[in-house]
Order: sequence, then structure tokens, then C-alpha cells
Amino acid sequence: MSILAKNLKTIRKELGCTQSVMSEILKVGFRTFVRYEAGERDAPVSVLVKIARLGNISLEQLLTTGIEPNDIAPLEKINKGSNPVQVESIDFKAGHVNFKDPDHQELMTIDDAEKRILTLFRKMPPGLKKDCMDSMGQIVETGKMVSRLSERAGKGRTGKRKMAQKVKIQIKTPPKPKTKRKPGRKKLDKKALQEKIDKLKMVTRTINKITVR
Repeated sequence: MSILAKNLKTIRKELGCTQSVMSEILKVGFRTFVRYEAGERDAPVSVLVKIARLGNISLEQLLTTGIEPNDIAPLEKINKGSNPVQVESIDFKAGHVNFKDPDHQELMTIDDAEKRILTLFRKMPPGLKKDCMDSMGQIVETGKMVSRLSERAGKGRTGKRKMAQKVKIQIKTPPKPKTKRKPGRKKLDKKALQEKIDKLKMVTRTINKITVR
């Protein structure tokens, strides 16, 4: 399988889309998309640009570099009626962009390492984000690495030692027999699926038209 085919599969899975949904988003036939993903057919430039945009990566990365799920940054929220973003000032050294609208404040990453950190941070659950921010704040202030997870693990070990000192007799009750359910597909939320398709289609519409001569 080619690099492009592997990357296409990685992007599709990271977006949580089936091959059928991706073919609809890219406006190509289902069998055509399956052949793209299998590396049996070359996709035109217009489709490659859309795929790169959906993966939030450059076209060069898509074609030449094997990407991992954590290399794909989450797509930003899109407002149908949003006004064009207006930039007030840019500080390239600090990597800051100030927008006229406070709701559009974003962080511009300088290199691949910063982009990866930002990508991983955006994928964290809220609780883990807070722990991560606290840990980074302590590193900046003290210059030492403090792991919240190691602290919790230490507390867990002391708790287990205390419990080991107290011997308790537990009467094990036989487990209840599990009722076997008939295998079947999960109920598909058609409304949520359509919203997802519409959102991803909107992402591809933001790309300027490309003419190849």
C-alpha cells in the first residue's frame, strides 16, 4: 500500500467516517474512493487538496510522509454565517496572531513540535487538559518535571498498603449468568451523521478552485 493510500485511510478513521460517507463528502463514487484507499487508482489534484484539508495537513505531507493519528489536528468549528476573519496584528517571533474579533483568537504554531503538542492537547479530555496545564505551569516556575499521574499513583500505592494491613473476609457470591443479546448493528443516528457530512463538506468548500494546465 502506498503512503497516500495509508494516509487516506488514517484520515478517514480519525474523522470517524465510513468509506461511503467519505465518498459522499469528496463527491466521488463509492467504488472510486475504495480504489483510492486501496492504492489501485490515482486521485485527481482537486480531490487530494480536499483530503489534505480534511486531515488539516499540507498536500506535501499527504503525498510524501506517513502520518499518525496524533499528527492530524482536530478541525475547527465552522459557522455558516460567520464573517471573514480580520487580523489586527501578528508577532511572528512569539507566534501570536491578534484578531479584531476576540472569538477568533488562535495560536499560530511555529514548528512541527509545537503543532504536535497543540494537536495532542486538543484531543485530551477536559480533566486531563487541566492537569497538563498545571504540570506545565509548575515546570515553567520551578524548572522541574512534576507528573500528576505519578503523584496519583503514589497516593494509590499508600492507600493499597493501608488496606493490606486490614484483613477482611469477603463472601464471594456466584456471578449472575449473562444474558446473551442477539448480535446486531448499533442504531445509526441519521441526523448526527448528516450534520457531520454537511460540516466536512463545508470544509472542502472553503478551498479555492485549482486549475491544472
